Amino acid sequence: MPLNAHEIAQQRYLKRHLTLWRFFAIVILIAGLVSISLISVDKTAFNYRKQHIATIEIFGIIYRDETLLEQLKKIEQSDATSGLIVIIDSPGGTVTGSEDIYLALRKIAAKKPVTALMRGLAASGGYIAAIATDQIFASGNTITGSIGVIYQWPEYFELLNKVGVKMQTVKSAPLKAEPDPSRPLTEEVRAQVKIMVNDSFKWFVDLVETRRKLSHSDALRLSDGRVFSGRQAVQHNLIDALGDIDQAKEWVENQLKIHDKPYENLELIDWTPSLIDNTGLSQFLKMQINQLIGSPIFAPNSAQALTSNGLMAIMPH
Repeated sequence: MPLNAHEIAQQRYLKRHLTLWRFFAIVILIAGLVSISLISVDKTAFNYRKQHIATIEIFGIIYRDETLLEQLKKIEQSDATSGLIVIIDSPGGTVTGSEDIYLALRKIAAKKPVTALMRGLAASGGYIAAIATDQIFASGNTITGSIGVIYQWPEYFELLNKVGVKMQTVKSAPLKAEPDPSRPLTEEVRAQVKIMVNDSFKWFVDLVETRRKLSHSDALRLSDGRVFSGRQAVQHNLIDALGDIDQAKEWVENQLKIHDKPYENLELIDWTPSLIDNTGLSQFLKMQINQLIGSPIFAPNSAQALTSNGLMAIMPH
C-alpha cells in the first residue's frame, strides 16, 4: 500500500531525528574515550616520574603480546623504577610467548630486583614467567607447576569422508605441512612432532634446573606435568616462600638496601597495560559507534586471540 504525503513526511522527520541522536551519541562516546585516555596518560606520566616499585600483571592465556613486552622494556629502561613485582595469574600459553616474557624479565632482573607473586594460578607458561624472577611468592593454595609441553590438533578426515569431501595434496616432501588434520597421522609424522615437543620440553626443564638450583634428576622428576599447591611448591623448591604483596614489596626493599640504593617510602605503581592500551575499551566503543550509525565507519582491530597452532606450554583445563 503506497504511503501518502503525510506519512512520508513523518518518516523523514523521524529519520532526521534518529540521525541527530546517533550523532550526539557518537560525540559523547568519543569525548568519553578521549577524556579517559587523557586522564590515564596524565596520571601515568606523573606517577612514572617519581621513584617507585613497579607492579605488572600477567594474566590469562600467554601469547606474544607486543604491548606487554613494550611495557616491560620501558620498566627496564626507567631510572625511576627501583624494582619490579610480577603478579601472575595464568595457566600458561604458547612456548614462544612464555619465552618472550622470560627473556624480558631477565633483562630487567640484570638491572634491578624482580620478584614474582603468584595468585590463584601460575602454571606451565605462567611458571616460566615466575622463574625468570629472583624470588617467587605464592599463596598456600596457588596452583602451580604443570611443567611440560603439549602440541594438539584436531583430526577431521573421517568427517570429510562421511560427507564425501576429499583433500588433494601435492607437496615437495612427505613431512611438509604435517601434521595435516585432513589425513590420518602416520608414525613418521608423530615421531617428528615428538622430537620437536621434546626439544622444547628439554629447554623448559633446563630452565627449571638452572633457575631453581635443582639437580637434573630432581628437575626431571618434578617435570611430569603434575600441578602443585603453593605449600607443596615450597617443599619441592619450585618457589621460595608463601606470601602476599607486602612480602614481595619487603623483599624488593631489602634487595635495594643491600645494594645501598634508596628503599624507604617507595610507592607501588601499576604498569599493567590498561584496557585502552590493549585496545579493549577503544574496540568496544568503536563497535558501539558502528552499531549506532548502522555503518562500519570504524574498523576495529581483530581481537587478540590465541590462534597459534604452535607448541603450547599450558596447563590443560
